[in-house]
Amino acid sequence: MKKLFMLAFANIRKTKGHTVSLFIMFFIAALLLNAGLLITFNFGSYFDNIVKDLNTSDIYYVMPDHYYNDEVEDYLDHNDNIIEMQKVDPMWVNAEVVFNDNMWKRVFLLNDADKAKTRTMTKWKFVGEHLPVEDMSIYLPYIFQLSGGYELNDKFEMILHDSKLEFTIKGFTEDVFFSSPETGFMGVYLPYETYEKVAVQLGEQHQAALVFANLNTMNKDIEKDIRDMLKLESTPTTTDITSTFFSLDRPLVEMARTMMAVIVSIMIVAFAAIIVVVCLIVVRFRIVNSIEEDMTKIGSLKAIGYTSRQIILSIVLQFTLIALFGSIIGIAMSYSTTPMLSDIFAQQSGLKWVQGFDGTISGIALVIILLIVGLVAFISSRRIKKLSPIVALRGGIVTHSFRKNHMPLNTAKGSLPFVLAVKSIIQNKKQSIMIAIIMIAVSFAQTFAVGMFYNTTVDTTTFLETPGIELSNAVAVFKPEADRETIMEELKIMEEVRKVQYIDEVFVNVDGNEISVYVMEDYSNKETDTVYEGRYPIHDNEIVLAGHLAEIIGKKVGDNVIVSMGETKEEFIVTGLSQGAYMSGMNSSVTYEGIMKLTPGFQQSTLNIYLDKGRDAGVFVEKLKHLYGESFLLTLDMDQNMEQGAGMYISIVSKVGITILVVTIAVVILVLYFVINSSVVRKKRELGIQKAVGFTTFQLMNQLSLGFLPPVIVGVCIGSVIGVTQTNALMSIAQRGMGIMKSNFIITPMAITLFGAGIIILAYVCSMLITYRVRKISAYALVTE
Repeated sequence: MKKLFMLAFANIRKTKGHTVSLFIMFFIAALLLNAGLLITFNFGSYFDNIVKDLNTSDIYYVMPDHYYNDEVEDYLDHNDNIIEMQKVDPMWVNAEVVFNDNMWKRVFLLNDADKAKTRTMTKWKFVGEHLPVEDMSIYLPYIFQLSGGYELNDKFEMILHDSKLEFTIKGFTEDVFFSSPETGFMGVYLPYETYEKVAVQLGEQHQAALVFANLNTMNKDIEKDIRDMLKLESTPTTTDITSTFFSLDRPLVEMARTMMAVIVSIMIVAFAAIIVVVCLIVVRFRIVNSIEEDMTKIGSLKAIGYTSRQIILSIVLQFTLIALFGSIIGIAMSYSTTPMLSDIFAQQSGLKWVQGFDGTISGIALVIILLIVGLVAFISSRRIKKLSPIVALRGGIVTHSFRKNHMPLNTAKGSLPFVLAVKSIIQNKKQSIMIAIIMIAVSFAQTFAVGMFYNTTVDTTTFLETPGIELSNAVAVFKPEADRETIMEELKIMEEVRKVQYIDEVFVNVDGNEISVYVMEDYSNKETDTVYEGRYPIHDNEIVLAGHLAEIIGKKVGDNVIVSMGETKEEFIVTGLSQGAYMSGMNSSVTYEGIMKLTPGFQQSTLNIYLDKGRDAGVFVEKLKHLYGESFLLTLDMDQNMEQGAGMYISIVSKVGITILVVTIAVVILVLYFVINSSVVRKKRELGIQKAVGFTTFQLMNQLSLGFLPPVIVGVCIGSVIGVTQTNALMSIAQRGMGIMKSNFIITPMAITLFGAGIIILAYVCSMLITYRVRKISAYALVTE
């Protein structure tokens, strides 16, 4: 064994530059792989641990307190599907707050912190330090510190419809249901004295009833029954909360709060796999080259008694050691990235993920890399068995060991450096193929990264369409008694208004699943097209199902579904499949006439308002409030809402895209250094002869660089084409759990072409720089060394 280590270390010392470049590549691969696996397996389990630690319920139901009557209480107490439940009595308000220098509209649940500490279900906890309370203290969800720009002892204002509440922040909190903007309500906690003071100021109309429950079977039956019993609405973001009933289950919350981490982990692991493949190709290339370069040395070793097995094992040990040390350091460094990743994910999830050392996952990552490297090294070096000592000592020359002379210099056309470069490509086919394959892999990663960066930084239109909701500039919801027709006509003729139309949302039951349904008179006027198969409904017996929902209930275009609302049931034909992350892909679309069949008294109330390009939606919303304030329940600046809601996702994905671009460039440089350095060493005699007969250093540099350029160009072109055609397919797989069945991100051929050209230019420049070492070696040394 000692002899094997001596041979392995001797090879490592001899090729220090190659060793360093391989070390760096394994370092990058291990770092990315371990980080991706940590996110994949531990971020979700971290959420599960929080659920367990805080004893979070399966579901919650919230409604105005005056609606929680004896009938509702008796129904819940005697419901066979409820294992256990607990009722608490918070207040709720529709308020505007400053969040990251923008105005943020949210429904807040105001909890008595002292009473909340005694909860047995769905508890909460502090994140970080919290301070002693004083007059008008408040504890906010952790996301307000991470993304909202708040710190301890800052002032926090809630602007209500007719009043204002001002608090001092004394701590930041975490719970499962109410700590993320992705899950509806934002839960805040007030010390007892502050809570009582606010309760007096707000009055009884802001009292709510909040019920946490664990269920035998997770379904929407209880929600449906209570809503039917109380005749309450169920969309707190578009109506007055005093007539709202809302429910949310834990699986939906988990998906909403962890889906971005899942997407990022898939991207990181996929990219790490590409880097590992590149490393393995380079390892194979290096072994094949080292056998050719050290043929005489191998013959000498065999002649003095070393067996083929010992020589092969020394080569396997050489590359396994490089992979081992590079991977160990990469895995160790990956843990330094988890706090940064935690902060990034917390912007969307509201969860402060704390990741300690995970020996199991890190061990798996290390073993995967070492096993694959060892296997590739063993397979690549097996040809040593076929080398007899005499053939090895002759440098591998056997009888009739001659190659065809492609492009003889006396007949070939073109400049001499160019012809020699082409001859080099033809004579080193395996090397050219290897470079092309590596460039295909890194160019695909580069194309994917460019696409993600473009869609999150340059043109965010497609990214904003991901939720699957209509992208209008403003939304206004009529009160029941408002003069809808008159106001509608007046809005249509306003100078800044381009179009006005109703798009309502109600809840129905489709084949036993409670889902939201969009209602429009004419879907041809819809500007955000989410149907990826079939068409929108036209007739009153047609429906479009979200693709995720269709998979769950086993339906496709042309099938029939039973849609019910209360006691009314109707059969609808599925005319199309749509996509979107809203309601986790549990939604549908019907016509106005179609919903009238289910509820003849239905009134359209939600206006989507589209403004001319360049108009400020915020200014227009203020104008609406001034003109028709008494007629609307709610007016929303959708431009601002979408910017705030998508901003976190855009930030995360763009950062991942930039990281992939940077790593891709680094890998290209490392691979070129490795290959070109090997080529210079292998061609010392040839280069010496050329320099001796009059070739300049620049000509030799150019000759070598041009020899690498064609496979680089071919690889970049193929990789870019694969990236252009397959990026959306890859993102569809990553986003499927969000309800995005067919991703349609904008892939700009011009941007991809420019970056591809940049990679090619970079490759040529790097080749020239790396081959610059030729200038320091004399012709005599090149011939004799």
